[in-house]
Amino acid sequence: MLAAHTPFTDVKTMSTEDQLSMKNKALVPPAQFLSTAEAARMLGLSTTLIQTLVDQGDLKGWKTRGGHRRIALESIHEYRSVSRHFSGTAAKLENRPTVSIVIESAHLLEELRLACASYNFPINVHFFDSVTEALLDLSNQMPDMFVVEMSMPRAQQEKTFQALEKFNQRGNSTLSVVLITSEKDLSAHLSSGASSRIQVVSGPLSAVWLNAYLTGILASSRM
Repeated sequence: MLAAHTPFTDVKTMSTEDQLSMKNKALVPPAQFLSTAEAARMLGLSTTLIQTLVDQGDLKGWKTRGGHRRIALESIHEYRSVSRHFSGTAAKLENRPTVSIVIESAHLLEELRLACASYNFPINVHFFDSVTEALLDLSNQMPDMFVVEMSMPRAQQEKTFQALEKFNQRGNSTLSVVLITSEKDLSAHLSSGASSRIQVVSGPLSAVWLNAYLTGILASSRM
C-alpha cells in the first residue's frame, strides 16, 4: 500500500495575496511574555500601574519562582486596543493614592489581599512579601504611604527601621512610613529629621486595621 503524499504547493502558481499570507504566517512569533518594565515601556505606563493591572486581571500574567511577573504580549496588545476606547481608565488609576504594604507572612498577605479587593476603594494598593522587594520597587514609583508589618525578630526590626531612615535621609523625596510592630519602645531609635516621617504603631496588622487605615487615606486625598 502506497503512503499518502502531502500535495506540493508551487509558490509560483499562488496568487500574490496567498504568498503574502504564507509569508506573514512564517513571521508570526510564538507566544511571548514580557517583564513588568518592558510592558510598562510598551504601554507608556508606570511599572506600579502595570502590576495593578495584572492584579486586577486587566493584563494576563504569571509570576516566576523568583517572584518576577511575566505578562503575555497578546494581552498587552488587547489592553492597548481596548484602552483606545477607554483612555481615561489608566489616567484615573495613576491619579489614585498609592499605598505599598509589606507583609512577610504568606497567609496574612493573601488574607489581606483578598480583603482589600473586597473593599473596592479607589486606591492603588500593592502588596510585597519582603522589605527589600518593596524598596527596589521605589525606583519605579514612590507611594504615598509605605506600610510594613514587622513580625520578624527585634534585631531585624531595628535594621529595617534604620534602612528606611537612611533611605529618607539620602533621597530627594521623603517616604511616609508606618511600621506595625508588637515590640515596645522601637521608636526610641528615632532620630530627628527624616525619621519624623516614620510612624511606629502597635500591631498586629488585621483586616479591620487595614480597612480603617485605607479609609483615612481616601478621606485625606479628597480634602
